[in-house]
Amino acid sequence: MNIIELVKGYITPDLISKTSSELGENESGISKAINAFIPILLGGVLEKKNSTTGLFHTIKSFGASRGLANISTEQETPDTIKELINVIFGSNAQPIVSKIAEYSGISTGSSSKLLDLTALTTFGSIGKEAEFNNVTEADFFSSLGGIKDKILGLIPAGLGLGALGLGTIFNDTPKITETITETRKVVDVEPEEKPYIAPVDAYAETHNNNGGGGFWKWLIPLILLAIAAFFLLKYCKGKEEKTIVTQETEIVVDSLNEDSLNAAPKELSDIDLDGVALKGYANGLEDQIIKFIKAPDFATMTEDQLKEKWFNFDNVNFVFGKTDQLEPGSDIQLDNVAAILKKYPTAKIKLGAYTDKVGDDAKNKEISQKRADYLKAELTKRGVGVQVIAAEGYGEEFAKVAETASDAERASDRKMSLRFTK
Repeated sequence: MNIIELVKGYITPDLISKTSSELGENESGISKAINAFIPILLGGVLEKKNSTTGLFHTIKSFGASRGLANISTEQETPDTIKELINVIFGSNAQPIVSKIAEYSGISTGSSSKLLDLTALTTFGSIGKEAEFNNVTEADFFSSLGGIKDKILGLIPAGLGLGALGLGTIFNDTPKITETITETRKVVDVEPEEKPYIAPVDAYAETHNNNGGGGFWKWLIPLILLAIAAFFLLKYCKGKEEKTIVTQETEIVVDSLNEDSLNAAPKELSDIDLDGVALKGYANGLEDQIIKFIKAPDFATMTEDQLKEKWFNFDNVNFVFGKTDQLEPGSDIQLDNVAAILKKYPTAKIKLGAYTDKVGDDAKNKEISQKRADYLKAELTKRGVGVQVIAAEGYGEEFAKVAETASDAERASDRKMSLRFTK
């Protein structure tokens, strides 16, 4: 389980915007608070793994029984989430809420609601994924422990969580900070070393024995000393520049982690369908299939040729773990595909659905088939069912990315597609 990416996958720009409106706070503050609560919650779970029996079972059961659709701060927080927060933080929950409120520039009340929302999203997504892939408690904590330094590195500096007595994990220092500290120590020590000037004394002594003049006796050592000082200063300057780059890199990493939750979504633009404007992504599915149909050789292409050209849906997404529920906004692209098929009534298509390599092969095949059938049913409702010749779920048959890759990398294998057919 790529736990951090899994959780952040549910913190969409739409959710940030919606929550901002519900709480009356700016989106930047909402994003900063949620981005801080995620690693604090994960760190708290890791801290409690040996002292709290049944913690993983509770998280897994909650995720398996409760969907993550329509997440909102206006809904009542489930009792299970309240209990989990209490078990993990106890009386320290309120001090944490206050610290995050101050850090993100929002009210304490808003911060408290965001802790509940983030806990619901975090434990709901982890539990659902664990249930779906039969993740064991040992595997989960092994995975979580493996990213301990990354979790700590995501917690904003200066919150002082260690002083709350939350456990030893919040007193630890991420490895990246240790590396920077060691680099600074080297820079501090090395300028104090004395340059080696024995060759200067030997040279001067040789000339004195040969009766050399007093002027050169003093000038040559000074020149050599100046040269040695020049190279020493240049060396130290290089070390300082490396240290500065390391510090800047740390800041950039933190900035990316913080801003990634508030990344702007792609914008829809007008796609021309013979004078009718469809809303879709530039060079996206609609644009591609319109151009394909209009191509001079489209009408003469054989079935074997058509098999080689699949088009991926880029604005149709299923709710996590669902085969009969689409995420908001997906209807736009289905409406567009129906409009294109109606414009070209002789065109026929086949639908395909795919999964990545994670999970049971047979289960993945079943899920993908249900999703393909669901898309066919949706297009049939829109009056073009006769043009949808077939719908097939391929599961992980054509997946290319390794099961051990990150969730972001495996996303390319999880898709819905269409191709034209005879």
